[in-house]
Amino acid sequence: ICGSEREPVILSVAQFRPEKDHPLQLKAFARLLELLDKAPLDDGHAQKNLKLVLLGACRGPDDQARIDALKKLSVELGVQSRVEFVLNCPFAELQRWLGRASVGLHTMWNEHFGIGVVEFIAAGVVPVAHATAGPKQDIVVPTVEEDPDKGVGYLASDVEEFANAMQSALRLTPEARRGVVERARVRSHHFSDGKFALAFEYSCAGLFSN
Repeated sequence: ICGSEREPVILSVAQFRPEKDHPLQLKAFARLLELLDKAPLDDGHAQKNLKLVLLGACRGPDDQARIDALKKLSVELGVQSRVEFVLNCPFAELQRWLGRASVGLHTMWNEHFGIGVVEFIAAGVVPVAHATAGPKQDIVVPTVEEDPDKGVGYLASDVEEFANAMQSALRLTPEARRGVVERARVRSHHFSDGKFALAFEYSCAGLFSN
């Protein structure tokens, strides 16, 4: 991310529910740090200050228990100093994080759509999303791996793939990153209210033509 205005932040935006698979995020982040120890980023500041931010709502005791378990896991993985939990923040703070982060992390398996991934690409955050369902079929199309000149982000399925995808996103040159971000923002327009209204009107036209 050398030359980028973004900070060395990998951002997850998701409620602390089991299906969001935050443990996978922590394990993939720990593996990423191992990879970067062996082959550091060109940007020394990013290498030193890289962190994972887990942002989401804590709705009650069950969520809090999961958050406590995640904090314990971060200690077991040795990454606790590079992991920040942001709980129940106001919308304005979410917007600030979306404006700061370099990479957006999504690990839910088979999510039917993935509005969080759309928020990433609309905000200029390079997405690393689960290679299933909505993110794979509708949003992160194509990936940078599939077409470096047209790709809008990365997809992954397990710890190693997520770690490698995050590493690739962090190693994008400023020019390559701008290309990914610009294409992704154009892609996000496919999911706007206006596009939905037009599609809905077209789909329903035959019902009301008489």
